[in-house]
Amino acid sequence: MNRGFTLIEVLVSLVILSLITVISSSILQSSLDIERTVSQRLHSARSLNFSSIIVKRDIRQAINVPLRDNYGNFLNGVMIGSNIDNKILFNTRIKSISNETSPIKRIEYILEEGTFKRKQFYSANPYNIDEYFDTELISDVSRMNIEFLHERQWHPKWPINSNTEKKIPTLIRFEFEKNGKEYTWIIEPNIDYVF
Repeated sequence: MNRGFTLIEVLVSLVILSLITVISSSILQSSLDIERTVSQRLHSARSLNFSSIIVKRDIRQAINVPLRDNYGNFLNGVMIGSNIDNKILFNTRIKSISNETSPIKRIEYILEEGTFKRKQFYSANPYNIDEYFDTELISDVSRMNIEFLHERQWHPKWPINSNTEKKIPTLIRFEFEKNGKEYTWIIEPNIDYVF
């Protein structure tokens, strides 16, 4: 009596093995795709969270002192922002390693070419407006609105008049769209005094 497998038995086992391999590989591929998608969403959420923390920190540590241009002339406000230009400019307190420089720095948030950026100047009143370092906070932004709350009404620019030049708005709202999803940040500056 021969103790081996027939050709048909070998072929049937190969077909069954190949079906199991195909099913296993498709399950593995779909789980890898799901892991990649979840990883990208998690990275995007972490990036947005980190960006919101930076913006909130800067605005909550805003200093209510008048802004100056690079010639030393006073600008028309302690915080200047515009929904048309998609930017906001103010002085804030930044922790510094050295005690030899002022901790007050000028910060500008601006939307440039679909990227929401943070520009930090080396002083509160920089004489060279081209000397700063910038951080790209959010990329692929298709739309952004920056609005300012004063006396229970939202305004597209700040200051809204000469009475608000020495004030900081009650709330600042950032609305933006990234990859087809809309986001809203509402930040309270925590400053209730006028210089």
